[in-house]
Amino acid sequence: MGYELLVQAGTPEGLKRLEARDLPLLAQDMREFIIETVAGRTGGHLGSGLGTVELTIALHYYFDFFNKDAVLFDVGHQCYPHKLLTGRREKFASLRQYKGLSGFPDPKECPADLVKTGHGGTSLSTALGIAVANRQQGLNDRTAIAVIGDGALQEGQALEALNHGGDMRGLKYMIVLNDNEHGIGPATGALANYFSKFRTSSAYTSAKRDIKKVLSTIEENTGGIGRALHDVLDHVKAGLHGLMPATHPGVLFEELGYFYYGPIDGHDIETLLEAFENIQRIGKPAVLHVLTRKGKGFQDDVPDHYAYHAAKTSSKLTSHLPKEYSRIGGLTYTDVFVEKTLDMMARDEKVVAITAAMLQGTGLEVVQKKYPERVFDVGMAEQHAVGFAQGLKLGGLKPICAIYSTFMQRSVDQLFQELSLIKLPVLLALDRAGLVGPDGATHNGVFDIAYLSMLPNVAVMAPRDATEMRKMMDFGLSADRPAAIRFARTSAPKAEHELPDNQPIELGKAEVLREGNDGVVLALGSMVYHALDAVQKIEDRHGKRLRLVNARFAKPLDESLIAQLIERYSYVFTVEEHVRRGGFGSAVLEFANRARLDTTRLEILAIEDRYVDHGSRAEVLAEVGLDPAGIVDSIERRMGLKRTEARSGSTRNVATGSSVAG
Repeated sequence: MGYELLVQAGTPEGLKRLEARDLPLLAQDMREFIIETVAGRTGGHLGSGLGTVELTIALHYYFDFFNKDAVLFDVGHQCYPHKLLTGRREKFASLRQYKGLSGFPDPKECPADLVKTGHGGTSLSTALGIAVANRQQGLNDRTAIAVIGDGALQEGQALEALNHGGDMRGLKYMIVLNDNEHGIGPATGALANYFSKFRTSSAYTSAKRDIKKVLSTIEENTGGIGRALHDVLDHVKAGLHGLMPATHPGVLFEELGYFYYGPIDGHDIETLLEAFENIQRIGKPAVLHVLTRKGKGFQDDVPDHYAYHAAKTSSKLTSHLPKEYSRIGGLTYTDVFVEKTLDMMARDEKVVAITAAMLQGTGLEVVQKKYPERVFDVGMAEQHAVGFAQGLKLGGLKPICAIYSTFMQRSVDQLFQELSLIKLPVLLALDRAGLVGPDGATHNGVFDIAYLSMLPNVAVMAPRDATEMRKMMDFGLSADRPAAIRFARTSAPKAEHELPDNQPIELGKAEVLREGNDGVVLALGSMVYHALDAVQKIEDRHGKRLRLVNARFAKPLDESLIAQLIERYSYVFTVEEHVRRGGFGSAVLEFANRARLDTTRLEILAIEDRYVDHGSRAEVLAEVGLDPAGIVDSIERRMGLKRTEARSGSTRNVATGSSVAG
């Protein structure tokens, strides 16, 4: 298919040369192109973009996001249509691939992407700041726009910005509320219920339609009066909300000081353009409420909303990649978490689970179906999730708080005050710890050891395999303190029996997996089997046998064992899927310094002080030197063994041992 209109509309100038009547055809082109590319090839957040095709076209047709106006897409996973209209159509097939286009907005790709974002609830604050900056500098022809879904509006920062913005005057600041009843899954909570009333209220819709018809007739018959009456009618239209047969959805926003417009059909480009024109004449912050359908055009007959939230990457794009490590192939750690949670709930009726708008991602959707009264999805509200867990525990229950590592960052204050400060036992399940792959820098869970370990009274664990994951969950739920288990977005090993059986979990105790006299590797969690591949390669290649230790805990450390290892071995390597600063290796180094041990024997293998972009896990682990081959390189360099040749796609920094993309 040629996609002629899409080719023409690939730049702002080309889009604006189209006639308005051609825009619905452009929307059809875009929708088919996105489905063909994302569902058939790259994978990605399919549903969100399909739901905002017409809205994005209308925004770009009316505003100028290259030269004066600003648009912020909340979360950012609905930005695929935006990418197609800003010169990135030809690169779209590289979406979420290594060195390709990001699945989220990215200023490195285009000046129309002002921010690099992937977390929800942030757009209102940023857009409000831009609007105030415009006003302060007299740039009154510029509009700042935040496009936010009803699922993200409930996030704490969004509500704080909503409160602040309503008190402003004279701002060209527009919030586009993209109301599609969904986040990743169906939206939850009181706000979601509030908005849903107006989707199903035929009385409200018909009254609004009748009023619009009357006003249109008046305008047609009083054209000579001119713009003044037109402006008056806009205000009358807003005031008539009070005559509606039921409380209208704008009351919430109007009471906060916003001009409210809607709800309107978010798939009707003509209506959207009319709304923009009307709102531009209002000298105050505005909320445009649009109703859209997530996943429009893709599997429209499929009632399962999760089915079109995201598409998987085609195996054709990844079949050439090496295995992440040789023994991979067991259950995913997320699946192990789900199985174990079901088992724990079956054995103890006090066990409950919490997540924050991630029922499907954490696997708790399965658990909720069996125990609907014991699984709580609090919506996009990670801070509340941790505070809620505190209350559940204080009330006598046993909460498991399951949140992606990257999103748990948003709850640092609650982790401090609600849990750590009073040493309250809550089990924290940090899914997607480490490098997540295609979602990239905004979603990599590589900071959790740092932000958890700085807090007293907190235990931080990472399992080497599925069996150890189950044991750690039992240990964490019965611990005398907050206990976090960090696990990667990958499969557990399929050959656990090759290593010694998992020993019972003891607080702060590591386990020795393999003996050796030439050095020692302390590996944490997901890196244990990568390190096993590496030490076996070192032995095969050089005849050097290294001891392998499963650290188990990033906090507290097994200080007694670590002291013995540093005193005995000239070469001590720590390996972790985390940033170097504040990580496991850093904690080992700090301990060695306090204990007056020889810290020159230590080599920390971790992610350097930078963000890691998207690609498959195998590719990004190789980039940062944490795949088995990269670990081998670092060991060989430090021990003065014969160097291996540089691997394809990277060069080795001899001074630091880090990998730099080539």
